Amino acid sequence: MSARDHLAAKRTFLAWVRTSIALMGFGFVIAKFQIFLHVLAHQPLTSSSLLGGVIMIIMGIATLLYGFYEYLQEEKLLTEGKFTVNNRPMIIYTLLLTALAIGLVVSLYISAYP
Repeated sequence: MSARDHLAAKRTFLAWVRTSIALMGFGFVIAKFQIFLHVLAHQPLTSSSLLGGVIMIIMGIATLLYGFYEYLQEEKLLTEGKFTVNNRPMIIYTLLLTALAIGLVVSLYISAYP
């Protein structure tokens, strides 16, 4: 395989890293916003109110680990000359992950404020 294939694998891995950083950053924003709301309402902070942010941070970490795993697998296949194009519909997986994240955050928000 050519150097272009290895560089394409690295660009894909960097896209996974960028996505995971965005998820983790969004998780921090959710957690900090929950703390801000509790300070404004003069209520004690509970661990369940930070759960949405923690879930997003964990999703970001899982995304990073999965991206690194995929990168290592692609590099191994490229080095061995056994790489084939994978035609999985990634848009479906992306939409499902996004719907799951939104559903978790909304359900946690609703359960935190009855």
